[in-house]
Amino acid sequence: MTKKLILEPFDVRHSDVMVNSGDLRRDLHIYIDYIRHRQVKRAYRSNELPKADSKRILKLMGRVEDIGAVNQNRDSAWLDYVEQLALALGWVHYDTEGVYVGYSSQSPSFPDNYIEFEQERYEQFLAKSPREQEMSLLETMIRLGAKGRRKYAYHDLNEFYEQSVLGRLDSFSTAGSAMGIMPSLDFPKIRRFLFDLLARCEADAWFSTASLIAYLKANHPYFLIPKNLKSDRWGRKTARYGNFRESKELHGYSREPIPDDAPDGFERVEGRYVERFLEGIPLTLGYVDVAYAKKRRGGYPSRGMLQAFRVHPRFLHLMAGELAAPKVTVQPNFEVHVEAEFYPVRVLNQLLPFTKVLTMDRVIVLKLDRQTTAAALAEDDNLDPIATLQRLTARPLPQNVRIELEEWMGHADVFTLYNGFALWEGRKQARMAGFTVEEISPNLRIVRSADKLFRGLEQAELAPLAIEHGKDALKPLPAAAKTLFPKQDRRRTAKRKTKKRITLQRETHTTLHLPGTEVLDRLSVLLAEQRCLFTSDKHSLTITYAQRYEDQVKAAIKALRQDYTVRIEDVKSA
Repeated sequence: MTKKLILEPFDVRHSDVMVNSGDLRRDLHIYIDYIRHRQVKRAYRSNELPKADSKRILKLMGRVEDIGAVNQNRDSAWLDYVEQLALALGWVHYDTEGVYVGYSSQSPSFPDNYIEFEQERYEQFLAKSPREQEMSLLETMIRLGAKGRRKYAYHDLNEFYEQSVLGRLDSFSTAGSAMGIMPSLDFPKIRRFLFDLLARCEADAWFSTASLIAYLKANHPYFLIPKNLKSDRWGRKTARYGNFRESKELHGYSREPIPDDAPDGFERVEGRYVERFLEGIPLTLGYVDVAYAKKRRGGYPSRGMLQAFRVHPRFLHLMAGELAAPKVTVQPNFEVHVEAEFYPVRVLNQLLPFTKVLTMDRVIVLKLDRQTTAAALAEDDNLDPIATLQRLTARPLPQNVRIELEEWMGHADVFTLYNGFALWEGRKQARMAGFTVEEISPNLRIVRSADKLFRGLEQAELAPLAIEHGKDALKPLPAAAKTLFPKQDRRRTAKRKTKKRITLQRETHTTLHLPGTEVLDRLSVLLAEQRCLFTSDKHSLTITYAQRYEDQVKAAIKALRQDYTVRIEDVKSA
């Protein structure tokens, strides 16, 4: 068993707490769902997503504030990060290098750069377990770095130089970063080490960032920069902190490297990195919340601004391999509740063909919808909503839900008539050019301007047959007509046995829901006095009676109004 990390608690009442209210996983799948159903061409010069597509995707993500930035010709840092991550995961492909058009070109261009959806790679991801999906996403982000950009040199892809997509802290200057210690640092390894350390923290408790830095200084002083430094190619000793310059002023020209022998050198370099790491990948993925000081401190770049952090239980479950499977519950009111620690894309992909989204939170609430289900079944008759729901939930489906779904499935086969169009049955004719709207099969088409087409076929002496159906029923074809559709066999109809006529009697009952046992008992006495036959249930606080006793019930309720103010409401069925 891994030993818990003991850190100092922190009171965040006087700090600015930042909680990531978004969901990177959900937005990734929203982006992919948008791209896979459209042909999106990136900008010729900048290779950016077109503004119209950016705003549509951000609207689907619910990021209204980012739409305002796009309208002002600014980038959405969040959408840019989602795009880079989707590209790194291999779910999409497009040119990122470009070509230089002409001898005078100073920058690359991107002609006909369409985003291609990589279905096989995406489906491979969906086939993984929830934990495998999350670990794959985490490892991809660890390798990409702070912003996921792949065009810069490797030593620029780290928290020292790149502000995270949700972060507030400023960065070190990149001056001289191609030399010194920086190019030799293994940032993916460093990030994995810190994630392992966070996995040892207690969940849902605020801890001081300074105490985490003090723990690292005492126990892992070389987690970032190795103890033994290699000399450069000229044989000179590499300065440990030579790449890190700070100043007391924002635009100060007197930025000096932090001395290797500074007593607080660890806090000024490694400590600053820990702060920026916490507001990077852990915050972006919703593994931690962070708390900032309200006033700037520590010069430039800032130091001590990220005062505290707390780790969410789902991150600890992930790292311990104890991630719970998504829990699906079907309610009698046709709501489907999905509880999951991380966005359950595989479960939702199975449920969305039959449902509409009500709320998208830690508990996702969907509503079974008749029209959505009918449309899905019409498109794919192999779908089975009852079997799907029964497979996803551990409990039997409510009986009313099952019965209603069976009815929906029975009415899924619908033939739609379009005004102004006709169904053409027969081989394709030369005169049909320009009339065909949709080719259903080689011998079946939907055509426009049916009257004009019919006259043209008659002039060509092709002897077409036009059948105009009524509003309430389809008109039968002549006996000699040839058709792809089955025709009624009149001989079998004549020989059919006469069905025996029976009568089913139906009686309607009404159920009253009472607010308590006192009212239940009082109304029961009054109904008995009116000689009304009824059944009462003290467990459910209900009284049920046949419709023919409605007058007696009204008399009993009138007597009940002597002691109570009574209002009757109809219960709305789902």
